[in-house]
Amino acid sequence: MPALELKEELFDLLSDVENRGIGAPSDLADDIFEVVGELEESAPGYNWAESPLLAGRWRLRYTSSKTFANNEGLSGYARDLQGVATPELDMRLETRFKRLVYEERLELEQGSIAALFGKFAGAESICVECAWSRTRDGLMAVESQTVVVGDRSWEPADRQDKAVRALSAGQPIYLDNDLFLLRSKPDYIVWVFQRV
Repeated sequence: MPALELKEELFDLLSDVENRGIGAPSDLADDIFEVVGELEESAPGYNWAESPLLAGRWRLRYTSSKTFANNEGLSGYARDLQGVATPELDMRLETRFKRLVYEERLELEQGSIAALFGKFAGAESICVECAWSRTRDGLMAVESQTVVVGDRSWEPADRQDKAVRALSAGQPIYLDNDLFLLRSKPDYIVWVFQRV
């Protein structure tokens, strides 16, 4: 099947996905995994790291990562702190200086301690600033450097660093103007990003 038809099928499947795939029914997850695999096979060999299509803002539409699901997002704060939700994850990629920022939009439960006090009060998002590189075997290696929430920043501690590692060594398997797919280890972990 041509890539355009596969993409249409994937976007159709994604219209049934809630919460980036967390808790997705197994039949839907299987269908997405199958279409992603077919798109991977349709992709021509290229150096993704040099592609002008890589730079920009990408939104996570789906992942099969159990770590991501357990964390209720990338940073893990939605799981760890009562009253905190991170319903969207964007990835801003810069190719010239090989910078990458993961940005999770913050939703704070009204009246919760997180909304009133501490580092989350008044903040709109959690950003994890990173550097990326292409490894010899073609992976996209990501190294987290700084967590930024509002006007505060700190180096990622064990918890945040481990959370970001869920996406830190993906194999780009498909890239075009509006779709970026990665596969992680084990091979059943896929990440589906759509250009914002």
